[in-house]
Amino acid sequence: MEKRLLFGLLVLANCISVSAQNGNYGMGARSAALGGSSITIGDEWALFNNIGGLAAIQDKMIFTSVKNKYGISEFTSLAFGATYPIAGGTAGLGVFRFGDDLFNEQRLNLGFSNQFGIVSLGLNVSYYQLNIEEAGSRKTLLIDFGGRAKLTEQLLFGAHVSNLNQAKLSKVTDERIPTIMKTGLSYRPNSDLMINAEVEKEIDQEALLKLGLEYKVLDNFSIRTGFHTQPFESSFGLGFHPGKLNANYAYINNPDLGGIHEISISYKFKD
Repeated sequence: MEKRLLFGLLVLANCISVSAQNGNYGMGARSAALGGSSITIGDEWALFNNIGGLAAIQDKMIFTSVKNKYGISEFTSLAFGATYPIAGGTAGLGVFRFGDDLFNEQRLNLGFSNQFGIVSLGLNVSYYQLNIEEAGSRKTLLIDFGGRAKLTEQLLFGAHVSNLNQAKLSKVTDERIPTIMKTGLSYRPNSDLMINAEVEKEIDQEALLKLGLEYKVLDNFSIRTGFHTQPFESSFGLGFHPGKLNANYAYINNPDLGGIHEISISYKFKD
């Protein structure tokens, strides 16, 4: 009962600020363990984090992730995706859901990314739906655009804008899903070490800083850590990738609210 009351209060607060996710629908335990600093990473989760990096994946893959906040079942996010090389680039289909029957957000997105020399660019189009019990549902379309560039053998640059079209949830109150801009750099002195720095800015909100470090201990085992500000949250995680299977875990600590756990699994099909 106490959890339901807490959930109701938090939902009310989140409704005031447009949505429970605050416009950020990034997923993937690897990204979470790095403090969210994934703007330059070209993996399957680029479909959710920076569509411009999806071109780095030239394989048919399926992947899924589950994230729970603060031990409250209603604060659970689920995501599923698939990639398919086509037309010289890579297409991706993703599904996202947060919440329960009382309050939930759902997003279905279709993205495509292609490589142009040292630069890869991508576009994501999403169908978004917000459901609130006793208040009905709202639906809209979102457009994301992102890119990634290999500046040198060791340095990568990334940028991404989510909800580029500033989609409205209500024509009456002019409620909009937040538009979020991200940019960052990644320094990779060798194949075992990655250091990421990223800045995220929502219109009319203070910018937040993200830092992350990944070190490959063994060929198929990596450790990660990171943090971000606004609010301050520290994180760490592990990655295990034997063969065509890739499993990742992340733990994020919020000093005021508690822990966030995320587990992601990916599978790459044979050619």
